[in-house]
Amino acid sequence: MTTPLLPTTHPAGLSFELLGEVRGWRDGIELPLGAPRQRALLAVLLLRAGSPVGRDHLIDGIWGDATVADGANLVQAYVSKLRRLFEPDRAPRTTGGVLTRVGASYRLSVGPHQCDLGRFERSVADARALRSAGQPEGAERTLAAALDSWSGPALTGVSGPLLDVERARLAELRLAVVEEHAELALQLGGHAWLVPHLLVLTTEHPYRERLWALLMVSLYRGSRQADALAAYQRARHTLTENLGLLPGPELRSIEEAILAGRPDPLVPARPAVPLSLARPVTPVEPGGDPAAPGQDVPAAPAAELRTDPAAGRPHLALVGTTPATVPAPRAAARGPWADGPTRLAR
Repeated sequence: MTTPLLPTTHPAGLSFELLGEVRGWRDGIELPLGAPRQRALLAVLLLRAGSPVGRDHLIDGIWGDATVADGANLVQAYVSKLRRLFEPDRAPRTTGGVLTRVGASYRLSVGPHQCDLGRFERSVADARALRSAGQPEGAERTLAAALDSWSGPALTGVSGPLLDVERARLAELRLAVVEEHAELALQLGGHAWLVPHLLVLTTEHPYRERLWALLMVSLYRGSRQADALAAYQRARHTLTENLGLLPGPELRSIEEAILAGRPDPLVPARPAVPLSLARPVTPVEPGGDPAAPGQDVPAAPAAELRTDPAAGRPHLALVGTTPATVPAPRAAARGPWADGPTRLAR
């Protein structure tokens, strides 16, 4: 499977970024996208690229409950300015082919490869397919490249009810992919490299039990049984004191395995977060075409805690795949966290 590279330079034509600040380029030159509301409108259209987005939906998604007497005129003005940016050679009083009107809706005709979000989602889908096919090294490299495309929190600098929902969705998706990458790095022998990063991530996301599970297993694989049990106690204290909850079955099974020396407790399966999770439904006003539904990607496989025959230690392995036993491979050692895990987890 060939995964499209996540470019650091911008090719000819139009390209956009949503995984950080909302930015755009034409033929490699960055475009002045204008005021925050105009950028917000562009972001909404990019999130539904290829599908008509109703004018009233744009107004509600950007301004929300705020009373905007001239919302329709503002949308039209923003669209006109964006059209001039995207197609400066377009003849006057023509709509062009990039940002077009469909009845009372607008459609931005750009492909997934023209936006960093589309490339990220494609790479994650490819990585999950590689993982399901028993190719963890390729899956790890693909996820590392995908995560490296983020320059900060998604949709930075724009706001609105719809964009706030999307920002939360994308933050959850990125953190889930960070967890998937950590699982692969652990499978490939990167437990020592993972520990400092997981310590930071569990501090920043203390209620995320999967991160605690990965930390415990990473410590255990590094012959740090006491530290692994201490991590469990920190997780338990955090959950009980702040939420009134006990750790779930996954953490409890790992703790029991460490205490009893049982190397093969089942780690409950965690389906991969669908790439279409929480995508807003885009109403199409009269005269528009129905929006194409998002497609889910294959779920990531389940995992088990197994014994490494060479080292005699437990390790996290994927059900249906062959566990790797090589120590600290180069792919896992570099990873997308080379500049610090907070870059990925914030």
